[in-house]
Amino acid sequence: MAKFSPYKELNKLIEAEAFEPMFAWGLRMAIAACVPLIWGIYTGNFEAAMFITLTAECICWVELKGTFGQRIRTLFGGAFLSVVFALLGTLTGYSIWLSVGAMLIVAFISSLFKNLGDRGSGLAICVYLLFIFCNAYPVNTIKELEARTLQVLIGAGYTIFISLLISAFMPAKQPYRRSIAIIWKHIADLIETVGKATNDKAQRSNLRELYLKEQEVRTSINTSFSFHEQMAHQVNADDKAEYNLALLRKTSALIATHIVTISEEIENMNMRTLDNSVRMQLGAIFNGFKQTADRMAIYIATLKPEEKLLLVSRISRLNKLLLLMKEYTLSEKDNNTIPLQRTIHLSDRTLKLIESCMTRLEALDNDLPVFRSYSLIRTLFTLHPKHWIQNLKLLFNFNTFTTRYAARAALAATIAMFIYKWFDIYKGYWLPFSVIIVLQPYFGATFRKSLERIIGTVAGGLVGGILLRVHTGIYLNEILLCLTFILMIYYLRRNYAIAVFVVTLNLVLLFNLEAELDTTILVNRTLSTIGGCGLAVLAGFAFLPHWDKKWLPVHLANAINCNYKYFITTFFSTGIDRNWTKHKRSAESNNSNVFDSFNRFMSEPAVKKKHYANYYQLITHNVRITRELNNIQLELDNRSSGKLASASEEEQALINECLDWFNKNIERLKVIDERIEVKAITLDETFRTYFSLTEAQKLYLTKLLIELKQMHYDLEKFIKASEQ
Repeated sequence: MAKFSPYKELNKLIEAEAFEPMFAWGLRMAIAACVPLIWGIYTGNFEAAMFITLTAECICWVELKGTFGQRIRTLFGGAFLSVVFALLGTLTGYSIWLSVGAMLIVAFISSLFKNLGDRGSGLAICVYLLFIFCNAYPVNTIKELEARTLQVLIGAGYTIFISLLISAFMPAKQPYRRSIAIIWKHIADLIETVGKATNDKAQRSNLRELYLKEQEVRTSINTSFSFHEQMAHQVNADDKAEYNLALLRKTSALIATHIVTISEEIENMNMRTLDNSVRMQLGAIFNGFKQTADRMAIYIATLKPEEKLLLVSRISRLNKLLLLMKEYTLSEKDNNTIPLQRTIHLSDRTLKLIESCMTRLEALDNDLPVFRSYSLIRTLFTLHPKHWIQNLKLLFNFNTFTTRYAARAALAATIAMFIYKWFDIYKGYWLPFSVIIVLQPYFGATFRKSLERIIGTVAGGLVGGILLRVHTGIYLNEILLCLTFILMIYYLRRNYAIAVFVVTLNLVLLFNLEAELDTTILVNRTLSTIGGCGLAVLAGFAFLPHWDKKWLPVHLANAINCNYKYFITTFFSTGIDRNWTKHKRSAESNNSNVFDSFNRFMSEPAVKKKHYANYYQLITHNVRITRELNNIQLELDNRSSGKLASASEEEQALINECLDWFNKNIERLKVIDERIEVKAITLDETFRTYFSLTEAQKLYLTKLLIELKQMHYDLEKFIKASEQ
């Protein structure tokens, strides 16, 4: 029987908080929302306190990520949106047609906030939640309008003050370090997945499992770039901390690539014929790498001296394990010899990269708190108009995908608002609210979220009703209300159904602290939520739907074309590309897009899925091509310090053959989708690639050629099947 260890569980929670401070986020919301409620209860101004709390809660839904400057802009942006759309809702509440017209605009704009990434969803809440609730409670006089405006301003200003006060004591570079620490956390998971192959009792991870872990690493890298955009070569040389962090992130990405390369070498080994002692040593090395990655993640996030000591001991142990492994020799006739030697070589190179990460971390100066790092001028400069203009351009970046989604959400929410207003449904504002919050860009995600929301709403309403009917001690409901602010943030990314349950419980307690429980409200809320979810699912199916059956070929073509550009840059450029990792990241991101599109395609409602096996084969070929290009670049990066000789005639012939098959595949893409615009380069017999190939690079290029030929065969089969 497993024993529950409170200390270990608490330690896990503390470590998780170092990577993603969900508890701190929930505590910020609890403080910002509960203080006005306490004031309202003691002074008798509960209605005013409720709108102050509602505004504070809306702004607190915006997750504070990125630098202190980005946080300031996010908070002020949320405050501005809260005031504008709260007033818009208040002024249009008495007219059904003004409400419906304004809902069309609000739903369209709030859907466009998807363009802003993680920050966008929180800002969207400031837009539609305050509009809908203020629209449900319009005012009668100018004096009441002034009071409502003051309440929203107080809520916004108070939340900004609390949030900036908390952020002011945060180490200035902590958000950047935290984003890199999350990369290392996913690298540790990737290493664990790869290492299963060395355990005779565990089942070897398949290609899909490995790719999903690789995708998590890539997602965390892209997230880091979305908040900290500058690469190492773009950073001002005077800013040593920023430069070292940029290099640390780049090195972390290279380590993940090395781990994937090692996994390919492991696939070439026959573990059944491998000596048991060697297999156990390999398992120990992978276990050592995982422990090192875990400790590295924690040390980057915290910079605690005790974590550094643990990390140094893990690195020292890895050095010893690799030294022992190098002493072992295999017969040249053994088929495991070459992949084992490559694994040891790549592991040694990975360890050197880890040691370089330690050097970068040691070069970081003391990470001073924000209030000591940001001068008044620098703080004011964060609100420079250029930042707002850039965000506005990003927000209103109209394209086929975002425009269709925004139009779908606007149409569905407008219909919901019309039904609520026309039939004068008591507390029926949950109808348009549920539509907007449930409706997702893709049908499968909308359907899944609608089910989770219905379950959470019904359960939360029942529990809230029971709590309000049962006689409780003094202030127990108020204490529960404060706890719900923390719990709904904690479960936001862990379990959406539980998060909705807590949100419903929160709202039931919030709107009934000073009044008798009206069961009609609970029934109407439940029915409105069910109706809103149903309308959202219907909209996803019928209103400008985004079916991956149509878009999957386009994503696939973009991914293949991105690999083609990566190949051309690698072999047909005039010199070393020091920033080759941007091509790697672009190719991997496009592979991720087509893989996600394939998964959505498989979950779409259809009687029969056509060509799904062909799609999967083509995606697999493309992923492997990217990996082989990565491997070639890693080998080149390792020997780029000296002068490189041009490719020999034999080597160039192999490169040109790959180009020829790439061109054939590119031409076939145009048959799949005529809209695809791809330019294939012509073969120049006199051209010589600027570097010669090592034995490892020849092997990788040969494997790449095999994948290109198989891709061409599968493309031909796919086209023939489509024509039938």
